[in-house]
Amino acid sequence: MIDYSDHRPTQAIVDLTAIRHNIHLVESQLKDNQQIYATVKADGYGHGAVPIARAALQAGATGLAVATVDEGIELRSQGFSQVPILILGLTDSRGIAEILHYNLTITVSHLDFFKLAYEQLEETNQLGLLNLYKLTFHLALDTGMGRIGLRSVEEIEAFKAGIKAYPWTNWEGVFTHFSTAGGGPEEYIEEQYNKWVELTEAIPEAVKVRHIANSGMGMWHLDYPTDIVRLGIAMYGIDPKDDFENPITKDLRPALQLVSELIYVKKVEKGSKVSYGATYEASEDEWIGTIPIGYADGWLRHYKGVSLNVDGQACPIVGTINMDQLMIRLPREYPIGTNVTLIGTDYKGTNHASTIAKEVGTIGYEILTSIGPRVTRVYLDDSY
Repeated sequence: MIDYSDHRPTQAIVDLTAIRHNIHLVESQLKDNQQIYATVKADGYGHGAVPIARAALQAGATGLAVATVDEGIELRSQGFSQVPILILGLTDSRGIAEILHYNLTITVSHLDFFKLAYEQLEETNQLGLLNLYKLTFHLALDTGMGRIGLRSVEEIEAFKAGIKAYPWTNWEGVFTHFSTAGGGPEEYIEEQYNKWVELTEAIPEAVKVRHIANSGMGMWHLDYPTDIVRLGIAMYGIDPKDDFENPITKDLRPALQLVSELIYVKKVEKGSKVSYGATYEASEDEWIGTIPIGYADGWLRHYKGVSLNVDGQACPIVGTINMDQLMIRLPREYPIGTNVTLIGTDYKGTNHASTIAKEVGTIGYEILTSIGPRVTRVYLDDSY
């Protein structure tokens, strides 16, 4: 099957060696009993879940983390048959048969899931699956993120009593998520950790896996005990706070470049208008280049102030970004086919994903995960 962009020069070039380097960097800080789960949700943060998962496991990750059951099934169908796959989001109990069949570890926040899952198997004449498989799960605790999870010792005690009615389950782990490890008031980390300690005192000793670390906690706060580091944005080479000069994270290597070419170049006269709404007017005679990427590819309309790199020159986007194309102001005439870098590290950091994020008022996560599926992913790997 032809990919969307086989005949279009816009590409995301992903360096799998950088992925392995970043994992080794974090791995070198871990204690003997700690492990890394590579977080490959949202199609590997826009990099491609399957190749990133392979590279991460080669580098020493012992598990994978995704957001949805469908993301987990995709990995299983691509040959990841033995590695643990943790679903970080809550799941629909109606998918219980596939969850069991694909041996996915789910996250739960309430007992109703098990009741409804059992009823679903009963209604579909699939109760026999419970003789073949156990449902492995991690309990989410809300220590201050305010998203999912039990919030009190009383809720945990009720959960402990109720889960005994479901012997076909395997309560493997418990976890929480720190909301300010990647930015925000540092003192809130201690507040959340104190809550974590309070809540986990009510967790049975048989629940052995206990984890609190996302990339921010894994890079800067490993003094707080965790069995697993759920390595996300740092694995892709981006500082969780978008500070690519941070002494702790400066050795991370961004894995993705977003590149294209000039497909049309023209000289416009002073006073000429460019793009929808005629919001840009040339202040003098100018060279304008057209690039085949737009907001349908994840290069969003509010990126209009960003400069792209052409031949080492910072070339600003002019006018409104279109669905499939955008225009830039060139310092001189360049031939059609000249390379253009939208995200990379080849122009003094100015088109680094974190720099772009700060310029447009967002975070590096959004810059990367917004890159759409019709941008072809090309993988570099020097291990072969």
